[in-house]
Amino acid sequence: MKSLTLVLCVIALLGSVASTFFYFQIGDTKTKLAQQIAQEKSRTTEVQAKLDESVAQTDALQKRLVAMDSDLGDAKSKLTSADNKSIELARNVDQLTNQVTAKDEAIKALNNEIAGLQHDLATAKLSSASSEEIENYKATIASLQARVNEVKADKPAAVVVADGTTQTAPASGLSGKVVSIGALNGFVVINIGTAQGVQVNQKFNITRGTNTIASAQVSSVDQGFAIAQVSSESLNGTLNKGDVATLVNAQ
Repeated sequence: MKSLTLVLCVIALLGSVASTFFYFQIGDTKTKLAQQIAQEKSRTTEVQAKLDESVAQTDALQKRLVAMDSDLGDAKSKLTSADNKSIELARNVDQLTNQVTAKDEAIKALNNEIAGLQHDLATAKLSSASSEEIENYKATIASLQARVNEVKADKPAAVVVADGTTQTAPASGLSGKVVSIGALNGFVVINIGTAQGVQVNQKFNITRGTNTIASAQVSSVDQGFAIAQVSSESLNGTLNKGDVATLVNAQ
């Protein structure tokens, strides 16, 4: 009986020792687990912070991309506008070049006509022409010389008559002469301008005798001359200097 009691006491003592050991062992494990959980929470917080930073950087990059797309669109728009301005400038340069060329040709034609009249005047004097005919030659030469000066100086055109006075030519029943012709009959220069009532887009019939050679529309006009673009569909033959240009419609 005593042996059984002793054995039970030993077992109880061993159980108490084992319980104590397992108590401390579990407590240590709980502490380690708590430390690991705290470490994992800390790592999770760091990862979340990095994730938030990455999201913010992504948003910033997205905004920069949108801004770059907008800037690129503005640049393309400005480039297109610059191209259009360059084309318009080239057209204006071409038009001014044509106007200068036409002006020079008009001056040359008028000077040639003056030279011819001066020659005729000299011939008339030698052939004992009447004083009235000589005065008419002089008036015509003075009128043409005045036209040359007006074309050069861009002054209002006026016609010098026989008595030495000047008067502006009327616009009604307006007609003039072709003094220069462009390449391939593309345009003509007419020896009348704004002072006689010529305006851009007015149409002229170009005739020789009773034949209509072509129709042309005014594209540029100065005080003493006009440039008219010839309609290729209306062209009937070859244009010559001296052909008559008659106004079809007034603006």
